[in-house]
Amino acid sequence: MKRYILFAIMLLVTTAAHAELPQIAALGKQASKQKDVEHMSVGSFMLGMAETFAEKEQRATFKMLDNIEIIESQNTTYAPTLVARAKSIAEEVGAEYIGGKDDGKALNELYGIKKGDIVTELIIITRNHTGEASVVVMSGNISLSRLAEIEKIKR
Repeated sequence: MKRYILFAIMLLVTTAAHAELPQIAALGKQASKQKDVEHMSVGSFMLGMAETFAEKEQRATFKMLDNIEIIESQNTTYAPTLVARAKSIAEEVGAEYIGGKDDGKALNELYGIKKGDIVTELIIITRNHTGEASVVVMSGNISLSRLAEIEKIKR
């Protein structure tokens, strides 16, 4: 499973953040009780630090974000439950399906709460072909035309 640059920052800074979608924070707290499941919150302070250390091209991307919630499950038994619950939450909050992509290693599905051409909540559900899963929720003001920049954060 791809590791996020933000994961490294999380190890260095231990300040917790509050999710814009409390259902996702609650899911993360509940999921982290399972074996091989991690939940991380990245707030505006940590995103500011990430922006400082990011490459010049990625700094504008970090400025669009206010909060990120990451739930990663290497527990292949629990992963389907995590995916089902995340999709249920996306439906509950009125997020609409933006698109999906199977890169040969994983299926990525994007859902978003939009206000015009701005996504205020971006929900990314990833299911690896090996059975692992992750849910990433990004809060902020993300222009639809700049969604491709979000993918670059993972590298």
